[in-house]
Amino acid sequence: MKSQRKLPVLAATAVFMLAITACSGNTPAEAPTEPSATASVSPAQSTASPSPSPTAEASSSPATEPSSTPAEEAQTIHGTGIYVGQIDNHSVEIKTEEGATSFELGAGVEKSLETLNMDDPVVFEYAKRSVEGDSSISQRVLSKLEKKSAESESAAPTTGELPKTKTFKLTLEGMKEEKTATLATGEGYSLYVFDIFTFDAKTGKLAMKVDPGYYAEITKLPSDFNLDALTLEGEKELASTGKVTVLGQKERDRRMTGIRLYLTAMGSGVTREYVVKEMDGQGYIIQLNIPQREASEGFGPHVYASLDSLVNR
Repeated sequence: MKSQRKLPVLAATAVFMLAITACSGNTPAEAPTEPSATASVSPAQSTASPSPSPTAEASSSPATEPSSTPAEEAQTIHGTGIYVGQIDNHSVEIKTEEGATSFELGAGVEKSLETLNMDDPVVFEYAKRSVEGDSSISQRVLSKLEKKSAESESAAPTTGELPKTKTFKLTLEGMKEEKTATLATGEGYSLYVFDIFTFDAKTGKLAMKVDPGYYAEITKLPSDFNLDALTLEGEKELASTGKVTVLGQKERDRRMTGIRLYLTAMGSGVTREYVVKEMDGQGYIIQLNIPQREASEGFGPHVYASLDSLVNR
């Protein structure tokens, strides 16, 4: 009987030992999964560490922009115009072919302002530079600004080098338009003439084709012209039309550059203007006849652009 009781006990003991062995066997089997997870992280990290190559690409792409931009900005542009005056401590305004234009003063250029007066003809050099934070906006930065002299005039392009045609931006009936004009030569000068005009080189008369009553007459003055005498002459010329008005600088600038005198008179159905324009020391009388008819609005923008393109030759 005692031996029969031992068998169940032995059997139970054997089952218990097998269970322990099975449990202890699972632990080594599962242990490798932890290192394998660690090993899988390691390659991912090593793959991420070369990520500087995309970063390098990202950094190299902006580098291509500066490399082209300085090349453009470094280009020096030469120009001539009429000095209007100082806007503030770091910028000035100059009348150019584009109209009144502001320029930033480059290093040392501010010293040139001491030698300039309003309406002085000037020569200048500048470069276009992008505004920080907005590459779509550029500033004109002067590297040179001085009063135009005989030496600088001799270095300026001659009329033979002027293009045969030129495009102008005009405001017609409230809309901005681009119109092309053709180079024409008068007595000692050249100017650009739009296709709506005829131009008589001998008389200096610029007239509208559709209505010749709209015209401007250009007369070249002697080098020793007297502005006071011309003022009296102009007032006498316009007196028969109506009350003579002298236009101030702001109104002059809306029409043309280089204006020394601008008289106007309005009569019955017509406006007449007597203008003295000076370019590089050479003066011109310009007399305009502007009827109050259908062609009035188109005549003004075209004729002022043509007259403002006038250059000596």
